[in-house]
Formats: sequence, structure tokens, C-alpha cells
Amino acid sequence: MATAPVPEPEPQPELSTAAARRQDEERKTALRIIRNELRLLWRDPPPYLRPGPEPVTDPFHWEVVIDGPAGTPYAGGTFPVDIQLPAAGYPFVRPKVTFKTLVYHPNIDEEGNMVLDAESWSYATKLRGLLTGFVSVLYDPLLDYPINYDIAEQYAYDYERYEAEARAWTREFSSAPVVSHYPPNAVVGRTPPAVPHFPATAARRRAEAEARRRAAAAAASSGSGTKLEQNTAPFLRCSHLLIASSNRTKIVEANMVTSLTQLMWRSPGQH
Repeated sequence: MATAPVPEPEPQPELSTAAARRQDEERKTALRIIRNELRLLWRDPPPYLRPGPEPVTDPFHWEVVIDGPAGTPYAGGTFPVDIQLPAAGYPFVRPKVTFKTLVYHPNIDEEGNMVLDAESWSYATKLRGLLTGFVSVLYDPLLDYPINYDIAEQYAYDYERYEAEARAWTREFSSAPVVSHYPPNAVVGRTPPAVPHFPATAARRRAEAEARRRAAAAAASSGSGTKLEQNTAPFLRCSHLLIASSNRTKIVEANMVTSLTQLMWRSPGQH
């Protein structure tokens, strides 16, 4: 029985010599920057962040592990995260960062994509700032930029139920231990233990949820209606602190170990 002929692949347009040279230079530049950022990242790893289980053989595609931050419903979980960097255009083109397990979170969709605000990446942010931002959003979701609106609504108005669901998902999908492969000269990750301000943070969240519930009830009775963004706009969030500069990234990392609550309620002029 005769088989159907295999169609010939369509010819691809050849790059001009100048375009090919420019593309090669962009790749070399990106490779040099990525290798340097990786070396610095694991010399001083941010809290709750460590290398993936396999050695990095492709600098443009590798994996990290986020340990669930203490004081959140993700504590005790292990979250592998896939990192893909553009061979051409980095650091001006944002990397693609994807959670490999299901996470119950207002800013993470079913495909593992985390939605941050539009300004969360610039060439000055670097990998360290972006990954630190992912950890900080596990502390405090960005309710102004939700991708799961039902979960965002639940977080705002029924925090205890949100916390129970997120904890259950963490146990079901992200409880498998992952052993990191540390590159040479790397520092073993410094996952800080829970400290007294974490329970206070959880209590503050519950108090905020109760205040929002009361405000929603009052607005409904007055006929003005309720909107999630109106009730959440005044709240500062950690990830906003890492946008402008590496100094702000350091501030975010410090608040994870010391006083997250105090930093969040500090006025903008004090940062």
C-alpha cells in the first residue's frame, strides 16, 4: 500500500549577513549577562529560593525551587518553577516564569503563570528581583492584578476560607520534597524560620478581611455597590517595592526575615 508523500518543508528566509551577526551578538550578550546573574544569585540566594534539582546545562532554560514562606498557607510546600529566558533581547525582554505545580492563588493561573503588575520587569530588575517578587507575592497577593477573580474575592472577603483552600492545595500538589543541585561556589539557601511577626501578619489579614466585609455590607445597604479594586487599592504590597531598583529588592528581602508588617505600613517617603 503506497504511503502519501511527505511534503517538503517550506524554505525559511535566510538572514542577511548583518542580521545574522547581530543575532549572534545579542545571544552572546544575553548569555554573558545570564551567567553572571546566576553566579551572583546563588552566591547570596534570596530567602525561600534555591536551585532546581538538575544542574544548569542550558543557561536559557533552567529551574528554581521556592519553599513556601512561613506564615502563609504555602508554608511547608515545595514549588518548582520553570525559567525560560529569551536568547535574543534579554535583559530587555522579560523571562517566562511558570510554576510547575497547581497553586491556589489570586495571581497564578491553571497553567502556572503568575500575573504581576505591568511594571514588574525592566532591564534593571534582573532575575534576582523578579524571583524575589514571586516570593513576595506569595506573602501578599496583588489584588489589583488578579487572574483568578474568585480567589481574589475570597482573599478579600473570606480570608479564612482562602487560607484553608490554599493550604489544602499545597498539601495535595506541592508537598513532594525536592533536593537542590547547588553549583560550585554557591551558598546553601538560607530559608529563615518563622518569627513572631508572621502570626501577627495572618491576624492582620483576617482583620482586613473583616473590615472589608463590613464595608461591603455598609455599601450594599446604602446602594453604592462594592468593587474589589475600591476596597483593596489603599493597601501597599511587598512586590511593588522591588520594581524601581536593586536597593528596593534588598528591602523586600530584608522584610521577609525581619519585619514585613512594619515595612508594609510604612509611608512611601520612608523607603
